[in-house]
Amino acid sequence: MRTDLLSWIRFGGRDSDRRRDRRRGLCLGCGWSLVLTIMLVTSPATGCDESVDEPPERIVFCPGDEDLAAFVDPMIGTRGSGNVVPGALVPHGMVKLSPDTNAGENSVDAYEHSNDKIEGFSHTHLQGPGGASNGYSHILFIPTTGATLLTTEEGYASTFSHDEEEASPGYYSVRLLDYDVVAELTATGHAGYHRYTFPQSDTARVLIDLGHSRGESWDGEVKIEGDRIISGFGEYNVHPVLGLIMDEDEKTTGQSVVYFYARFSRPFDSFGTFKNRSTDPLLQPDVRTVSGARIGAWAGYATTAREQIEVQVGISFVSVDQAQRNLASEIGERSFDTVHTEARAHWNCLLNRIHIEGGSAEEKTVFYTALYHSYFAPADYTEADGYFFSGADGVGETFHWPQRRFYTDDWCAWDTFRTSRPLATLIEPELIDDVVRSYLHLYRQGGWLPKCTWHATGYSRVMIGNHAVPMIADAYVKGFRDYDLNDAWAAIHKSAVEETLEVAYPTLCGYLNLGTPPEYIENGFVSQDCDLTQSVSMTLEYAYNDWCIAQVAQGMGKEADYQTFMTRAGYWANHWNPDTGFMQPREEDGTWIEPFDPADNSDGNGYCEANAWIYTWFVPHDIDGLIASVGGDASFIAKLDQFFTDGHFDSSNEPSFHVPFLYNYAGAPHRAQEVVRQTLATDFTAEPGGLPGNDDAGATSAWYLLAAMGIFPVTPADTTYQIVSPVFNRVTIALDPLWYDGGTFVIDATGNSTDNRYIQSATLNGAAIHRTWITHDEIVAGGTLTLTMGAQPSTWGSGSGSDSGN
Repeated sequence: MRTDLLSWIRFGGRDSDRRRDRRRGLCLGCGWSLVLTIMLVTSPATGCDESVDEPPERIVFCPGDEDLAAFVDPMIGTRGSGNVVPGALVPHGMVKLSPDTNAGENSVDAYEHSNDKIEGFSHTHLQGPGGASNGYSHILFIPTTGATLLTTEEGYASTFSHDEEEASPGYYSVRLLDYDVVAELTATGHAGYHRYTFPQSDTARVLIDLGHSRGESWDGEVKIEGDRIISGFGEYNVHPVLGLIMDEDEKTTGQSVVYFYARFSRPFDSFGTFKNRSTDPLLQPDVRTVSGARIGAWAGYATTAREQIEVQVGISFVSVDQAQRNLASEIGERSFDTVHTEARAHWNCLLNRIHIEGGSAEEKTVFYTALYHSYFAPADYTEADGYFFSGADGVGETFHWPQRRFYTDDWCAWDTFRTSRPLATLIEPELIDDVVRSYLHLYRQGGWLPKCTWHATGYSRVMIGNHAVPMIADAYVKGFRDYDLNDAWAAIHKSAVEETLEVAYPTLCGYLNLGTPPEYIENGFVSQDCDLTQSVSMTLEYAYNDWCIAQVAQGMGKEADYQTFMTRAGYWANHWNPDTGFMQPREEDGTWIEPFDPADNSDGNGYCEANAWIYTWFVPHDIDGLIASVGGDASFIAKLDQFFTDGHFDSSNEPSFHVPFLYNYAGAPHRAQEVVRQTLATDFTAEPGGLPGNDDAGATSAWYLLAAMGIFPVTPADTTYQIVSPVFNRVTIALDPLWYDGGTFVIDATGNSTDNRYIQSATLNGAAIHRTWITHDEIVAGGTLTLTMGAQPSTWGSGSGSDSGN
């Protein structure tokens, strides 16, 4: 019998009256007290009893208490296209309380390190998104001083210096230079905690701007209750362009209503509301209510030097009352410092699931920051008492899951299915079933699996393919099946045999559809006529989706479906042009699109965010078939060499993520080791610009983690990981004893160094292995993968060919 240091979160219930929200007729319930503590428990622990009304204890596996948060730098990825959130949150927190800078019109990122002003601190954010003119950044607070009350972002934004800025897991602080105010932030899952240290001032204020958004402000309401409470809601469209295209009748796309309940630490000396009109702001001192778009409120104070004003803010997508319950259950009477300490302890629980030895100080910072970012998404939107709002049907309603969690904001599945979700099966198995349940919930509510989950009405339609399918298939083949398997089959099957395209946009079917175009089903490929910009990518990704469906069909004993979808999985070959040696776009009648340039990166080239050089490699489910098409191992290796030598590899975006590992399949694993180690060393740094591209809900960070550990899932849903050269001398993955019996899995790179990057030999639990892959079951069974490293390429794994796990 062994004991494990665990952190646990327990939800304990109490009864109260139900009420109905005036805006949506939502049935509301009472709250649960949230406790975070550290305790010793005996393994195995008691599981969840679904038969009782009391919510179960939710165990958070905490295998150590080392302060690994000290190695995290939340500023990595804040400069350039990383678009990460530097502010305060807990793992998978719905609330991400973070600064918004003056990033400019149409920006999708909330904070840009190179900007010179902070507009304020908003409570909702996406992690690392791409695109433009969409996003969250809702319910903004900013402390100000000065005789003139300014209510627009341009007016109240303050200069700041990175020299007086601090960020760590669960905490953020900055001095707002224009006001000489130090703002400190911490958070729980569904509440934010602000602490503002003011100078002596007769005109100190805390401003609340409900019109602030990376999308568009539609409506709102503010109520000032007594002398310490301000509450209300903002209504937004988080993707205005898509909303204009897709809205119909009573259904909307992208609508989000965010409720808040703010409790101030001392009574207001003055107060008022405002409405930012197109001409000049309407300022209303001593007025307690205001409604409409682009509204807000302020609380005024006469402060002494270094006086602190605290504001606790409950956030909800259900109602103001629910926001109040979230605040009471998660913060209650606890102090700012206590909430901060608990948030850091929660982060350390999850960071301690992987320990590394060796590597440089910078590599350790990059690694643990990547691990930190990998725990941002998906976000847990299950509020106090197990209630959550979801809107896949275009209208929305509140649901009740007292014993499960509803996760969303996995922005996007096109990104995360490749890295984040397979990684989670190893280090966060407790999430997997609930994530699948969440996707299936959206299917039941709206009729389709989403492409890209968000917290708004309708479907986001972002990106291509049906990549909820590989997420579900990967969970299924790895043994995660605590959800309705019949629903899961119905959902993935429908996505492959039906399509909805409510708005006809010629040559743009991939942007607006859900499901699979009839053209692909009938003809075996998507033509340029269906989608001008990404037809080849669509075919290749649908073919992979079909292969994933086939794996589930086989596991469920659906032999006819298995054969059907395995046949369709071969449709990738319909874009292979042996004359050019690339995947090439076609007209509807099958003729090749000419002229053809495989390096063409223009928008109308037929490839999603890439070109033919990149997408030709996307056949993760039939790499042997791709090798044969290219002309065998030698030709395949030569083409890969040209791909990297000529600079086509793009570590900043997902279509390239798997390509370095393809060398393993052709018998040249030493080249994979070279390319991966070089990429990790040059494209990821401990600087604000240290991510090569959008973090995409942690997908890019997860790529770094997997590659740096030396294992990578080229084909999610086939349970294998390709072995490459680890950055670190020793990596220890602590396996959750509630899910796995293995204890720990160790990757030991003997003799590893910057020069010694080549694997000379390998053993698994003392037995020699010559294959270049390891299975999920071998990892979670525990043990040690020992890699003997050297300065020169070796014959280990060479000639593997089909012995590479695919």
